[in-house]
Amino acid sequence: MKREATRSIGEAIAAYVQESHLEEGLLQARIFTVWDRMTVGSVALGPCTSYHSFKNGVLTCRIRSSVVRAHLQLQAEAIRLRLNAKLKGAYVNQLKLT
Repeated sequence: MKREATRSIGEAIAAYVQESHLEEGLLQARIFTVWDRMTVGSVALGPCTSYHSFKNGVLTCRIRSSVVRAHLQLQAEAIRLRLNAKLKGAYVNQLKLT
């Protein structure tokens, strides 16, 4: 048995994720986690989002409270920029609050 080039565990996991086409799902999970952490911290009301969706750069969030939704809509662009900063990339192009 001939030994092939060795890889680090990080490289092996990255290769597995790419071969299994898991990038999109992992990105969505990261986006939703960052969103939940940001909104719980800023609103201090606990979880206020009842639904998330991320498709084609648009993050859609259904907000339970109309008051919280109005507050977040006023800051939508700043929130989008903070989301992308925390994600270290320009993934979210539009934030849609319903």
